[in-house]
Amino acid sequence: MTRTWFLPWILAAVAVLAWPAEDMLAARRHQERSEPPPPMISGDTRMLVIAPHPDDEVLAAGGLMQQVHEAGGMVRVIYLTDGDGFPEGVKLEDRRHAITYVDYRGYGRRRQNEARTALTALGLEKTDALFLGFPDSGLCKLIRAYWSDHRSAYRSPYTRLTRPPVSERTAPETAYRGEDLTQEIAAILATFRPTLVLVPRKEDQHPDHSAAWYFLVDALGDVHRVSPDFSTDVLTYIVHYNDWPFADGTAALPAPPGLRGGASGWIRVALTPAQVRAKKSALRKYRTQVRAMAWFLDGFVRSNEIFSRPTPASTNVVLPLKHGVCW
Repeated sequence: MTRTWFLPWILAAVAVLAWPAEDMLAARRHQERSEPPPPMISGDTRMLVIAPHPDDEVLAAGGLMQQVHEAGGMVRVIYLTDGDGFPEGVKLEDRRHAITYVDYRGYGRRRQNEARTALTALGLEKTDALFLGFPDSGLCKLIRAYWSDHRSAYRSPYTRLTRPPVSERTAPETAYRGEDLTQEIAAILATFRPTLVLVPRKEDQHPDHSAAWYFLVDALGDVHRVSPDFSTDVLTYIVHYNDWPFADGTAALPAPPGLRGGASGWIRVALTPAQVRAKKSALRKYRTQVRAMAWFLDGFVRSNEIFSRPTPASTNVVLPLKHGVCW
């Protein structure tokens, strides 16, 4: 078989090597000057972090959450699911192959407790955690096939539940439907009135993460219709994108190759050594996840975190969620 397919890569590499060093340095300085600044943080900041699963909040924003807290601001974390639909993790915990819905539910409770403990490692309170209890690995299905009460609620194949536990509902009739999750998020937005919201990018390759973006957009539309004066800054983060960031061993977290930084460009938030240590300590509180994939958690313990801003107009309209894209 001929190998001419990789000739363009060789030519590109030669071109880079031939580029004068001073030109490369000038280009790097231009890039640094053109990068958008990090979000303004103060004692008035009210940051809401939307995490599809327990640990996503620390992976993406463990440092930024500390910065808001240290500035005197407020942080709340919404966990859309309890992360209970992880068969490999449940098997590691219970050490048996025949696992039941009881095991999955117990695993979810463990992850909730880990999340509360992780927040305290960042200097926050356990009460800063809000668990909505929607189905792990089922959020995209709520968009595609279980949106309204025109059909039965979605049933988790893991926990066998069709609605969140009573303690995790803001409305008694809440069930596993897309509209219900939107209303839960909208109620929190209207009550907490965040000045800054963090949410996964729609390009995140985990279906629950991609779906989280659409639910936030729909909830923002609901709140805006009732309170037209409500506005908030939205930053997006990413956790799952090909082999990023594990193919890069640098101290700084790079942007995912091939993914543009949204409307803003990639926003880099530098962390102090103390904030990096606290972030690593918080991730270690997720013992169930450390047992299953410590390498994954460690890949996000870097000297910075990265975010991006979506197009402003896209957070003020209701997207056609039934036809939304989920990976």
